[in-house]
Amino acid sequence: MILMVGGEKGGVGKTTLATHLAVARKEAGRSVVLVDADSQGTASTWSDARKEHADVPQLPCVTLRGGKVHVELKELARHYDDIVVDTGGADSQEFRSAMLAADTLLMPLRPGSFDFWTLLKMQEVIAMAEGFNDKLQAVVCLSQVPPTASDRARREAMDVLAEMPRFRLLNCMTVFRAAFNHSAGEGLTVGEMPRRDPKACSEIAFLHDELFVGAA
Repeated sequence: MILMVGGEKGGVGKTTLATHLAVARKEAGRSVVLVDADSQGTASTWSDARKEHADVPQLPCVTLRGGKVHVELKELARHYDDIVVDTGGADSQEFRSAMLAADTLLMPLRPGSFDFWTLLKMQEVIAMAEGFNDKLQAVVCLSQVPPTASDRARREAMDVLAEMPRFRLLNCMTVFRAAFNHSAGEGLTVGEMPRRDPKACSEIAFLHDELFVGAA
């Protein structure tokens, strides 16, 4: 599967989810490559930090830029079971190109109208991509949800997305937890930290299974 993680809204944990999902696929016994298609290069920075930890499985990380990302993704798909692409928080050339090859576009969004308003533009962008890639699925994951507001956040998201049938709201969500920030700086996942946060680990496991196991 080619899974791209992106969207127009920045700062919602896209790289965090991309890196965690790539490691989860590796742990599932799949051959996987992490692709950094974001001009900020955060996934590459995470990958470099990970090399300092010899006790965790290493992932190849490839940097792709420009309007031919889809061509290079299709070539990578010949060599890997799964590709996880971090396309960052912008409607970039790389973002549009990656959609031409991706099976699934995962868009993390924080609860609140400002984040959901970005989906109005994304509808148009995805519609154009579907003209060239009819297998593309667009899914939304609530991210960085306040711990005490998960039920309300999901109800609000369901109400908004009821008017946007192009997007599917995932059942799982990730809560705003310090564990995600701490692990990112180390080049690790929450499950690889010396002091594991069981709830954060469960959220990633549920997200992985809904995206990959449920799609199998």
